[in-house]
Amino acid sequence: MKNVLIGFFLLLGSCASAQTDQQEINEQVWKPFTKAIMSQDVAAFVGVHSKELIRAERNDKRVLSLEEYKKRMEKGWPAWKESIQKKEIRYVFELRFLERISNGTLAYEVGYFKNESTQLNGEKEIYYGQFHVALRKENGLWKILVDADFNENNTITAKEFLAARPLE
Repeated sequence: MKNVLIGFFLLLGSCASAQTDQQEINEQVWKPFTKAIMSQDVAAFVGVHSKELIRAERNDKRVLSLEEYKKRMEKGWPAWKESIQKKEIRYVFELRFLERISNGTLAYEVGYFKNESTQLNGEKEIYYGQFHVALRKENGLWKILVDADFNENNTITAKEFLAARPLE
């Protein structure tokens, strides 16, 4: 009986730790990540990534370092930001999660993202993708260490996206 109680309390402790990790990751990574994408703030976006980032763009069969990834954003984001600031388009980015695993210093998360752009004429473009991310706590803060995403040949739909858990 004593071993059962010890096991129960250890399980409760690991569940509480995973919940705390997810809350920290939400505050330190996903909320700033989403805000940076929506405002096209390259510096803030880079700030949630490890300096040792491995970025896998699976659709394009390309792997990038943080510096290479940053250069691509610095090239592409200004025109996008200008369109949003001029209110030529309205842009929304959302994340939902399928799996979130952590141990206090490392985490692995899988989920879906949605990019939605609405033109002035009301025409909407919605793009869904799936992400796989490994995170690591660095100097007390969670950082994205590995980031891979893809769109499964554009087969991901609102149904899969909405079935996943929203950011809490």
